[in-house]
Amino acid sequence: MPDMKSSTLSISKLTAKTIKGKEILHDVSLLFDSSKVYAVMGPNGSGKSTLAYVFMGSPEYKAEGKIQLDGKNIHDLSTDARARLGIFLSYQSPVAIPGVTVVNLLRTAYQAVHGAMSIRLFMTMLRKHAKELRIDKMLLERSIHDGFSGGEKKKIELLQALVLKPKFAIFDEIDTGLDVDALKVVAYGINKLKKAGTGVIMITHYKRLLSYIPVDVVYVLAQGRVVKTGDRKLVLRIEQKGYVGL
Repeated sequence: MPDMKSSTLSISKLTAKTIKGKEILHDVSLLFDSSKVYAVMGPNGSGKSTLAYVFMGSPEYKAEGKIQLDGKNIHDLSTDARARLGIFLSYQSPVAIPGVTVVNLLRTAYQAVHGAMSIRLFMTMLRKHAKELRIDKMLLERSIHDGFSGGEKKKIELLQALVLKPKFAIFDEIDTGLDVDALKVVAYGINKLKKAGTGVIMITHYKRLLSYIPVDVVYVLAQGRVVKTGDRKLVLRIEQKGYVGL
């Protein structure tokens, strides 16, 4: 993948509520740079997944505050507009789309973001990434996530990021349910994204995946607020003492 220009993604004084009015995030300010890996950690119910959805403009939340990509306010942009600008979100539980194959979805998405590419060149690129992630080529012709195992779904999500080459890729608990071999493959893909210039934001509870990835910054959320910022050493402290001990 070609190198990309340096980019920044930031939120400032962000508050997010559900459509029923329950406040989940409270006055959160965070900064993310391209070519770096960030871990967003915290106990259940701390607002980690909400943060990911707000970045993508989910209609399930009402957000107040600034959301900026490369200094441009994207707060009022639709989800597809944000995706076209280079923000990618991998959901914790990806939904199946019967009738839409992995190949067709990815080719359509690639053209929407990067413009036309011949089918021959696109398939060469797609198969190369699939091979690196140890994805059976037969899966590429199947309806996306339809009948896929948990590990296959997570690999396909990562495949999408490698193909689309976003400025920022957000992975919501991509390590959930993976065995050691799959975990190493996912770590390989994330490290490759970082090397190519993508800023990677990993939402996770555990240290497992972070053992294989050189994390640059760790943000810890609790009760909808940022309570701690540090480097990978903070991950070890959490592993030893838990969140209560911070």
